Amino acid sequence: MPRAMRTPMLLLPLLTGLLGGCAVPQTPPPMPTAQVPAVRALSNAVPFAIDPRSGAIAAEERARVARTVAGLGRDTTPHVTVTGPLLAAPARAAVASLLGEAGVPAENLTFAPDQTGAPALQVTSYVALAPDCAAWSDIYSGWYQNSPTAALGCSNRRNLALMLADPRDLVQGRETVPADGQRMAGAVQRYRADQVKPFVKGNSTSAFVLSPALNGSQEEQ
Repeated sequence: MPRAMRTPMLLLPLLTGLLGGCAVPQTPPPMPTAQVPAVRALSNAVPFAIDPRSGAIAAEERARVARTVAGLGRDTTPHVTVTGPLLAAPARAAVASLLGEAGVPAENLTFAPDQTGAPALQVTSYVALAPDCAAWSDIYSGWYQNSPTAALGCSNRRNLALMLADPRDLVQGRETVPADGQRMAGAVQRYRADQVKPFVKGNSTSAFVLSPALNGSQEEQ
């Protein structure tokens, strides 16, 4: 065998030992447990006068109920359960129309007749509790060691709590309703025609609680 081929063969064990000594197994740092913001359910009973057969309701009563339900929902999507006597089809349609004016979609409406007598609306709104995040004390160590940062997970949970349209989604999922293709296509057409609708103004309420210091028995995780 030529001399030029023998030299690498003699160095191979030495190089292998040096490289093996440099290869130190690295254990990845443990990832933080996934958490979601805590959610608190706020329930209120709203009595209302309606004809259980025809669905007739006075104009003043209709305005009062719509205003009350909209106020209880704040800027989240309220969920309403109708209790009391069994309502006929016209009355159920009237209730759905009334609550629709108050911002309650049809999928959030449930009819649960019971023996309580007078009809009432059990309005439940869900509030996401945005956690108070501490200072980024471990930002530098986490940066250089490529390890998880506790404050980063907290900020993600806080941002999620602030963005939720219906915090109940964190507690219980919901079924997908059929999409309105014509309505969605209308938005595209308005965009192309430079006729985009402006955002709703004047909404100054809040759907989240900044402080997590609430009674644990009233929270749902």
